[in-house]
Order: sequence, then structure tokens, then C-alpha cells
Amino acid sequence: MEPPKVLLFDLGGVIVRWVGFEELAHMTGQSRDKVGAQFAASPIFQAYETGRCGDDIFADTLIAEFDLGVTREEAKTLWNSWVQETYSGTKMMLTELRKSYKVACLSNTNALHWKHLETHIRIKDYFDYSYASHLIHVAKPEPESYLIPIKEMDVHPSEIWFFDDTLINIQAARDIGMKAHHVDRTVGVIPTLKELGLLR
Repeated sequence: MEPPKVLLFDLGGVIVRWVGFEELAHMTGQSRDKVGAQFAASPIFQAYETGRCGDDIFADTLIAEFDLGVTREEAKTLWNSWVQETYSGTKMMLTELRKSYKVACLSNTNALHWKHLETHIRIKDYFDYSYASHLIHVAKPEPESYLIPIKEMDVHPSEIWFFDDTLINIQAARDIGMKAHHVDRTVGVIPTLKELGLLR
């Protein structure tokens, strides 16, 4: 297999811990899969992820859809609390990889989380390129979400190795021509990188 020119990482479940679906499942008594499906089916949640609705509308919808019984500001605080610290060793890993590769991130995210991420990792300090769904106005697994980074970084899809914890996003990246690798969200990306020989 040809070595990559670009390493493209999802953030939640790959670089930083994202426990939102698990926490909502615990709070509501639903399964993680059901919570995830509810997000995927919600026009408001989709709009928020692609930068097409505001924080207040999103928070109000989150409260209503999951019957949370909290205030709007409490819902925002909860939402941010579910984006947690980077997996152990991840910052050092990114610094090391940048010596040999272009390092980028492609994340389905939103305004609240994007700002909150800075409390855990300064994106500009660790990534050469960053693509957030609410800023590029398209989310994975839509093909355009992958084509935007490909065009801006001026590389062939086959020169990108992509890492994500969601299988549908992995398949979509492969359909575009990237070499895509599934990450176990319980441990983050470092074990996958070691298996591929990118880290010792």
C-alpha cells in the first residue's frame, strides 16, 4: 500500500472523547443507537450540524426531543460537557505525525462544540487544515464533505488516509477514493495508527 500524503482525522471518538449519545441514552433509558438515529432523523439537529440554525433553537430542540427538563443554558452546558479531553498521548502523536505528513481534521460538529473544543485542544496548533461541518455547511457522509478538503489540500483521494469511528462515514470516504480506517471510540486513534505502522 502506498504511504499517505495526508492523514485526515474525525475529532469526536478519534481525537477527543465524545460521550453525548451514551449520556443521553443513560438519561432517557434509550439505547445509544436509538439516540443516534433520533439525531440523524431530526431536521433541526441536521441544520445545526451544518450551520443553518442557531444555538438557542438547537438547545430548545434538544430539551424537547429528549424531555430533559433543564433550562436552555443548562442544556448548552450539558451539551458541551459531553465533549471531553483528548485521548492519552494524542497531542504528542499529532505533533510527531506532522513531521512526516499533512495532518487535517474533518468533523461533524457545531458552533458550541467547536468553541468548547479549544478548552481541550487548540485546533490550529495541531492540524495543518481543519474542516468543521457547521463552517463548510455540509456533513459526513455527504460526498461534498470529503470533496471540499480534497480540493483545498490539492491531493488525490488515494493519497489521504481517513480515520473515523462511524462506519457510514468510513464507507463514504472509501467511495470517494480515500483509504479509510475505522477507529474504536473507546480507545481513540493511536492503536489504529500503530497497527498501520504509522506510529511505533
